[in-house]
Parts: sequence; C-alpha cells; structure tokens
Amino acid sequence: MRCSIRTRLTLWYSAVMVVALTVFSVGVLWLHARWGGAQFDSELASLGAEVSRVMQEELAESGNLQKAVSETRSSMDVPGRATAILDLSGSPIAAHWHGFRYDVTTLAADTLPQPRFTTLGESGTAWRVLTRRESSPTGGYVILVAGTLDQLERQQFLLFRVLLVATPLIVLVTAAVSWWVASSALRPVTIMAAQAEAVTGRSADWRLNAPAVEDELGQLARAFNRLLDRLGMALRMQRQFMADASHELRTPVSVIQTAAEVTLERRAREDWEYREALTIVNEQSTRLSRMVEDMLVLARADAGGYRLTRRPLYVDEIVAECVRAVSVVAATRDVQLVTALQLDVSVNADDGLLRRLVTNLLDNAVQHTPPDGSVTVAVKGDAASATITVSDTGSGIPPADRERVFERFVRLDPARSATSGAGLGLPIARWIAEQHEGTLTVEQNAVGGCLFVARLPMKYHPSADVRTADSRDHTA
Repeated sequence: MRCSIRTRLTLWYSAVMVVALTVFSVGVLWLHARWGGAQFDSELASLGAEVSRVMQEELAESGNLQKAVSETRSSMDVPGRATAILDLSGSPIAAHWHGFRYDVTTLAADTLPQPRFTTLGESGTAWRVLTRRESSPTGGYVILVAGTLDQLERQQFLLFRVLLVATPLIVLVTAAVSWWVASSALRPVTIMAAQAEAVTGRSADWRLNAPAVEDELGQLARAFNRLLDRLGMALRMQRQFMADASHELRTPVSVIQTAAEVTLERRAREDWEYREALTIVNEQSTRLSRMVEDMLVLARADAGGYRLTRRPLYVDEIVAECVRAVSVVAATRDVQLVTALQLDVSVNADDGLLRRLVTNLLDNAVQHTPPDGSVTVAVKGDAASATITVSDTGSGIPPADRERVFERFVRLDPARSATSGAGLGLPIARWIAEQHEGTLTVEQNAVGGCLFVARLPMKYHPSADVRTADSRDHTA
C-alpha cells in the first residue's frame, strides 16, 4: 500500500533528522572526549610544571637533591592528584599517591620519554599519568603527576544519556511539525483536487480557485486553469462543429428528399422532369460527397492520423494543372484566370494535399469574383520559401473577419450558402500549409478583392525564369 505524500514527507523528514541527530551526537561525544582529555592533560601539565618550578627553587637554595625533595613534598600535595618525585631508576623519593598504585616496572626511568602522557587502568579506574624527566647539578630525577579519569567518564556518560533521551524527543517533535507543515502545504492541493473532481462536461467553464501567491501551487492552479480553458475551447469548437455539420448536411439531404418526393408524387411525368430531378439530386449529392470528404479530412487532421507522403514537387506545374481544372468552373461564371508562374520552384510536399490547397484557394476566389472579374495566380520562390498567391477582384474581406474565414463552417455571405461550399475549404487549406511547416494568410488586394498568400519551405533554389499566361473562358 502506497503512503500519502504527507506521510512520506513526514517519514523522510524524520529519517533525515534521525541521521542528522545521530551524527551530531556522535560528533558531540567525540569532541567532548577530545576536549575533556586535552583539558585534563593541560591541568596535569600545569601541575607538573609547578612541581618542577618548586624543585628548581629549592635546589637553588639548598643545592642538595634530598633536601629539595623533602622541602617540595609538603607543597605538592594536591587533593585528587597523585604527585611524586622519582629517581632515575623509577623508585619514589617523595610522593602523595591519593589512591594511585605505582608500579616501578610500568614506569621504569630508562624507558620514560621526556615528557610522556599515558593512561593506566587500576582496579577498574583509569588514571592519566604524566612523567617528565628533569636534570640538576646534583643529579637527575623524574616528576610524576597522575589523576583519575572518573569525573571525565561520568561527564561523558551523563552527556550520552542526555543525548539518548533528547534525540527521540527531537525526532518526535520534528515528525509532528513535519506532519503539520506537510498538511498545511498540501491542503490547497486537496482543495484543488476536490474542485477538479467537480468539473464535468456540463461545467467546463468552472475554474479552480488559484492562490494569489506566486508559489508552485499557484503556478499549478493557473496552469490547470489554462488547460481547462483550452479544453473548454476545444469542447465548444467540437460542439459547434457538430452543430454546423448537422446543419450543413441537412440542406442537401432535404433538397434530395424533396426533389425525389415531388418527382414521385405522380405516376407519369415527362422525361425532362425526371432529368431535372436527377440533375438536382446529382448536384446535391456531389455537394454532399465533397462536404463529407472535407469533414473526414478535418477529422483525421484533428486526430493526427493523416500521414503526409512528401516528395520533391514543382509548384508551378501543380498550380498550372489546378488552374486548368478550375477553368471550367471559371468559364461558367465568366471569370478570367491569369497565371504568373516562376519556373522550377520546388518544394518537398504531399502531392494530393498541395493540389487540394491550390484548388480550394482557386474555388474560393472564383466563387467570390463577380462576372467579368479576374483571378490571378502567381508562384514565386526565393532561398527560403515558395510563395503561392491567389488574388481576385471581388468585394474583399473586412480586416476584422480575415481570421474568421479560416474557421470551420464560416461564410461571411449567408446568401451564397446555397451555391458555395460549406465553409471548409479555407480551413483545410490552412491546415495543409501548416502541415508543410508553412503559413496561409489573407491580405487586402491593392486593386480590391482578396489576396491569399501561402508560403511553403523551399527545397531547391528556383531559377529566375518567369512565364505568364492568360486564359479567358467564355460562358458555354
């Protein structure tokens, strides 16, 4: 079973505190032992130096070692400290032992360095012993100073018990404080989780109460709110797309159904009546088929399931073929198509999608160009990109609506809904440009109308040759 973040934080803080306090306690005990031992040795050294000073003064007065030792013996009696003056063979001349058991073999004079600290165990009691060899005109001698380490050991043991009791208490206090701090820090997360649970598809506009402070939780809440904004926008677009698609699909289906019902009302009709009804059905079914195909392309684009098959293509050739295909529609509307194509402009693109982009732009331009108007298609290339421009002499698009035309099912002229497309051609064209790492924008034409500009990354350097062709198709 996994623990909560609050519990894990508390355990981590407590474990860290246990390790830190253990290291601290060991360090304190070690430092206390070193410092206490050094202080004790310093005290013994001071006492030894004092005994040596008194001996030197007495030797200077009497000039006799035995008499100097005898005079010094009374002044070197210190409670709790063993003091002695030994000859060079290690035998005591004068001493105050105070419980210290002196062993000549342990501190033989010929083995004593000058000076030396040693620790000896006597009946379970540790003694710290200082020996220092002195010299005088009347002969050499050794000063011995010793003190029991019982008090230092008692201090060490007392400190150990204090640390042993204090460490668990500090760990418990740390755990309690850690639990409280973790609870306080994570309380906004719990609140935001409860609020997030309340978000449904019907309450997509509801947002978290983001803290006003600029900390990590505030950033998380604001990032989550921005995510909800994007999801809400996507949900609204999806609902709008479904509503618009239903509306657009209903129109051709209703026309087909009405034409069939009217034609079948009577048993016998003239051939031209059947032909007229079938023509209506054919036109609306063609429109319906293209609309479904466009919707399928957009659905696959939204799902990321449309794979591009790229290869080097000459843009001028693709555009020329698309112009020839659209020229039939332009002829029925008495619209002139003008092309200005730079040769050998190559891009790495998907053949079918590139043709669809150009065809959609041409269809849109022809549909919104009045009779006797013109549509100009140009291809240019430079070292960075290939540019396809499609301009018309129509009424143009207001600046406020230039981005709206790339939204799905948007038609700025509702009166043309019966004859024009479903408002999916330009969104598909922009998606194709973006899939090729390019852009598609609309600008105001200098001579009126619209100017659509598609820029695609170049693959090869273009040549400087430009060919121009005018095509004029008359209404049949």
